[in-house]
Amino acid sequence: MEHTEAIELQRLTQLETEIGEGLKTFIKVGSALLEIRDTRLYRLNYGTFEEYCQERWNIARRTAYQLMDAAEVVENVRHGAQILPTTERQVRPLTQLTPEDQVIVWQRATETAANGKVTAAHVQNVADEYKKVKSAPEPEAYNFSDDATDYDWTEDEESPEQAYIEPEEVTIVSKPHVSNNSGNNEWYTPSEYVEAARKVLGVIELDPASSLEANRVVKAKVYYTVNDDGLQFDWHGKVWMNPPYASGLIDRFATKIVFHYENKDITEAIILVNNATETGWFNEIINASSAAIFPKSRVRFWKPDGELGAPLQGQAIMYLGANKESFLREFSKFGWGAEIVIPR
Repeated sequence: MEHTEAIELQRLTQLETEIGEGLKTFIKVGSALLEIRDTRLYRLNYGTFEEYCQERWNIARRTAYQLMDAAEVVENVRHGAQILPTTERQVRPLTQLTPEDQVIVWQRATETAANGKVTAAHVQNVADEYKKVKSAPEPEAYNFSDDATDYDWTEDEESPEQAYIEPEEVTIVSKPHVSNNSGNNEWYTPSEYVEAARKVLGVIELDPASSLEANRVVKAKVYYTVNDDGLQFDWHGKVWMNPPYASGLIDRFATKIVFHYENKDITEAIILVNNATETGWFNEIINASSAAIFPKSRVRFWKPDGELGAPLQGQAIMYLGANKESFLREFSKFGWGAEIVIPR
C-alpha cells in the first residue's frame, strides 16, 4: 500500500468513526461527510460519493446533503452566537440563505423563541418573515424640488372665472363578513360551535387567532391576539382555530397548523373557515383532516358590540385527529359531514 493511500485510509477511518458514533451529533457527521466528499476519500472503495453514503451508511443522498449543509451553517453562525443549533431540523430553514443572512436570522430566532425553546418551526417562521421583508421593494426617493420648479403658481390665484364645484356625495356601504378576505379579521365564533369543539377535544389548550373578548367564550388555556402574532410561536396540544380571513394571512395559518399537526406538536385541531374549496389553503387543511362538517346555514359571527356578521358564503369545520367519530357526532347538528378520504 502506498504511503499516500495509507494516510488517506487512516483519515477515512477516523472520519467514519465520527459518523458511526455520531448520528447523535449531526454537526460532526455533516462535517465528516463534507471532508470525505471534498477530498474524495470515498473513492478508495466506492465509485461515487452517493454510492458511498448509501452502501456504507444507508444514508440517502438527500439526507447526506442536508447534514452537510447543516454543518456548514452551524460553522457559519457559531461565532458570536450564545445558543447553537442542536438538531439538523433547526438549521434546515437557514440553508437557503446567504451566510450573512444565516447569522441574522439565527440570532433573531434565538432572541424571539418562546421560553428560550428554538424549534424548527420557529426558525422557519423567522426566515420566512426575514425573506419577505428583504424582498420588499425599496420606495423610490421623491424629488419635491421638481414639483416646485414645474408647478404654475399663478393657478392658485383667485379668479372670478373659477366656479364652485359641489362635492360628490359618497355612500359608505357596510360590507358583510366575507369582506374579511380583504383584511377585516375581528369577528368571533358563536358559542354553540365552541362548546361543541370543547366536547370533542375535552379542553381547548390553544387558540392561535383570538382576543381577550373572544377567549371569554373559547376559554383556551393559551391564546394569541393580533398583537401577539400567533404565527411566531410554536403550537401544541388541542387547538381551536377560527383564523383571520385576510388573503395571504389565512394561507399562513393553514400552513402552520398543518405543519404542527404533521409534526405531532398538535394532537387534535378543529378549524372553522369559509368553504373556499377552490383555494390552496383550504385544500392544504382538508388534505390533513380526517373529517369535516359543512353547516346547513351560514355562521353568524359576532363582534363585542353585539354586531352580527352577514357572510356571503358558507363555512366548513374541519377536524384533524383520530377522534373523528366524536367530532361528527357533536357537529352533525350543524349540517352535513363525512370522514375525509384522500386518494394517495
